[in-house]
Amino acid sequence: MDNSFYALSGQSFTAQEAQIAKLQQELSSGTRVATAAEDPAAYIGSLQDTATIRQLDAMNASQVNIQQTLGAATSAMGEVSSALDRIQSIALQAINGTTSAGDYQALGQQVGEGLQQIISLSNTQSSNGNYVFAGTEKQTQPFVQDPSGSVGYFGNDGSAAVEIAPGVTVNGALSGSVFTNATTGNGYGSVSAASGNTGSATVLATGVSDAAAARTFQSGNAPVTLSFASSANGKITYTATSGGSTIASGPVGPQNGAGTTITLKGVELTLEGNPASGDSFTVAPSRPQSVFDLVKQMQGALTSTGTTPATRAQMRQLIGNSLGTIVQYQNRISGTSAKVGVILQATHSAATSNQLSQTNAQENAGSLVSADTPQVLTELQNRTSALQAAMKAFSVASQLSLFKYL
Repeated sequence: MDNSFYALSGQSFTAQEAQIAKLQQELSSGTRVATAAEDPAAYIGSLQDTATIRQLDAMNASQVNIQQTLGAATSAMGEVSSALDRIQSIALQAINGTTSAGDYQALGQQVGEGLQQIISLSNTQSSNGNYVFAGTEKQTQPFVQDPSGSVGYFGNDGSAAVEIAPGVTVNGALSGSVFTNATTGNGYGSVSAASGNTGSATVLATGVSDAAAARTFQSGNAPVTLSFASSANGKITYTATSGGSTIASGPVGPQNGAGTTITLKGVELTLEGNPASGDSFTVAPSRPQSVFDLVKQMQGALTSTGTTPATRAQMRQLIGNSLGTIVQYQNRISGTSAKVGVILQATHSAATSNQLSQTNAQENAGSLVSADTPQVLTELQNRTSALQAAMKAFSVASQLSLFKYL
C-alpha cells in the first residue's frame, strides 16, 4: 500500500495547524510581525518609529522641566518687580514729604523687609527642587547673605541648550545676573554728594543730550567733579572739571537752583535745592550694582538720616540716585521676563508639534506590524473550517481499501 497519501496529508495538516496557531497568536497579541524574519522591512520601520516616539518622550520631559523652571522664574520676577514698586513708593515718600526721624526709621524698616523678600525670591526653587536663578548650578543656592548683610552670588552665567522638538533647542538655564548687573543712576552717569556738603542741593542724572558722548563717558573711567562757589556778586556758580581740566561752568538758577540743567559728557544733570559755596558732587560713569546692595544702601540712608537740611539733602541725593537704578532693574526684569515668555511659548508650540509627530509615528508603527483583527479573524475562521473539512475528507478516504472493491 502506498503510504505517500498519509505522509502528504500529515504534512498538509501540520502546515495548516501552524498557520492557524500563528493567526491565533496575532489575534491574542494584536501583532502581525513579531520578528525581523517575518517581515524585515516592516519590523525595522516599526523599530525606527518606536525610537522616534522615545526621543519625543524625552523631549516632552525636557519641556515639562523647562516650563516648571521658567514658570517659577516668571512668577518670582513678577513678585520682585512688585517689591521694587513698593520700595520706590517708600523712597518717593521719603524725599518728597516732610518726615520725622522716627518716620524715616519706619520707612527704612519697610525697605529692609523688602530686601529680605527679594533675597528669598532670588532663591526660588522650581517644583523639582532646582534653583531657577543659578544658571547651570541648579542644585546650588545662588544668593547667600553673610553676617554683614552683603549678598554673594554662587551660581553662574552658563547656558544649557535643551532640545524640545526635533531640531529645536532653547536655553534651559536662567542666570542670576538679572539681579546683579543693572547699572547705577540713569545707566550713563551716577551722582554722589561730598560728605562735607552744607547746602540743601541735590544733583541727579535725569537725561541724555548726546547718546554717543554719554556712552563714551559710561565706558570710560574718568569721573567729573561738579563744584559750587560764590561769585563776586554773591551768586552761586558751578564749575565742572575732569582730569584736571575745566569742561563746563555757569551760574546756578535764580530760585535756589531749581530748574538748573547742567550737561556734562552728554549726560543731563538736574540741580534741585540750594547749594552752598564749597559743596561738590562727583558724576561717575555708571557701573553695575546688585539689587541687594542697592536696596541695602537705601535702607541705610533712611535709617541714618539726620535732622539738618544738609543731612536730609545727603539722604535725598542717595535715594534720588538709587531711584534711577531701580528703573534700570525694572527694565531689566521686564526684558528678562519677556525673553522667558518667548521660550515658554516655544515649548508650548513644541509640545503640540511633538504630540502630532508621536501620533503619526504610533499609527505608522501600528500599520507596519499590528494585526488587522477583522481580517485575521476571517482568515482564522476560513482556515479552521478548511482544516476541519480536510481532516473529515481524510478520515473518509482512509477507511477505503482496495479489498472493498474486490
